[in-house]
Amino acid sequence: MLLLLVAALCALLSYAMWPRKTWDAKGKSVLITGGSQGLGLALARQLCAQGANIVLCSRTEAKLNEAVQQVKHISYVVADVSTFPGAASAVAQCPFTPDAVFCCAGGAKPGMFLEHTAQDFEASMRTDYMTALATAHASARAMRAAGRSGKIVFVSSVLGLMGMVGYTQYSPMKYAIRGLGECLRSEFQLYGIGVHTYFPATILSPGYEQENKTKPAITKKLEEGDEKKSPEACAACLVRGVERGHFSITDGLIGNFLRVASDGSAPGNGFLVDLASQTFARIALVAWRRFIADRTIRAHGVD
Repeated sequence: MLLLLVAALCALLSYAMWPRKTWDAKGKSVLITGGSQGLGLALARQLCAQGANIVLCSRTEAKLNEAVQQVKHISYVVADVSTFPGAASAVAQCPFTPDAVFCCAGGAKPGMFLEHTAQDFEASMRTDYMTALATAHASARAMRAAGRSGKIVFVSSVLGLMGMVGYTQYSPMKYAIRGLGECLRSEFQLYGIGVHTYFPATILSPGYEQENKTKPAITKKLEEGDEKKSPEACAACLVRGVERGHFSITDGLIGNFLRVASDGSAPGNGFLVDLASQTFARIALVAWRRFIADRTIRAHGVD
């Protein structure tokens, strides 16, 4: 009996540490929204190199033309996927029914809550949530109509796992994407459509350069120690997570701690690894919040 328990434990540990590959991009037809720059463009490069057929989608044709010059053998469609008709148009313009859809559109405009306008919040709802919702809706309908299974991949943020000063316009939308992903992961088991959500930390993209223009000083201070990654490194992490069948995908230690501390009903990425991480994460995150984040904010005062 003891030997059986040891064998079972070893098998679980092996599966947790070296999960099998469950998805391959080769030969797949892939639609990437927000694909003209940053993570979306880096993702297109990687998936194209793996043999996928890529269609990029963005609102700006000039940027899409530049992207196509950088990544050969891909095509694009111009559409505003922040609306349901726009997302349906994007999917309809594709020369194929997508096997996988990566929802990368979005962007942050950091600022203090009392200084944001109503228009700022409404713009974020469209850019950071509606783009994902409408694209998923149109894509899933197309997959079902074609009688096919597929993948829908959302891009949230570590700020979809935690809130922080300066991100009231952005973080709630990333939480909404997390909730949408969890609901669809459950529901789309009925149709054989896999759902994944990526929670990246800081990505060194053109969008990051823009957000720093409005970012409050206290937010910058709290982010000083953050590990920042290139779009290429984030794309590699995202693809690896999808290949392994992970629902919640993170790209660093802090992101992983936040994931295991707040997974809800979502499946984990390996029982034993997650169990060990949860214990440490509970201690580390409480210590960070009490002795670093909250103290720093109170000491900073009101600008």
